[in-house]
Amino acid sequence: MNRNFFQEALASVPNHVTIRVGWSFSIADKIDAKLKELGMSHREFAKRVGKTEPEVTRWLSGTHNFTLRTLAKISDALGENLIEV
Repeated sequence: MNRNFFQEALASVPNHVTIRVGWSFSIADKIDAKLKELGMSHREFAKRVGKTEPEVTRWLSGTHNFTLRTLAKISDALGENLIEV
């Protein structure tokens, strides 16, 4: 019975929400990969973007709703565009 409840709950999630969540996780994965590539700590990255280390940790959880301003700051700090339009 729990499995049906879970499937019904997933089916009720609007597609635009699924897309947004997917984008958030993709961005978090890209940030994390770039930090590892650069050998940059969360602390150093937080300092570069003017945020706290706990906020960076929340970003990397994949559930943060990024603003364009924040994405621009992150891209600048990492030296790579995170998104392309």
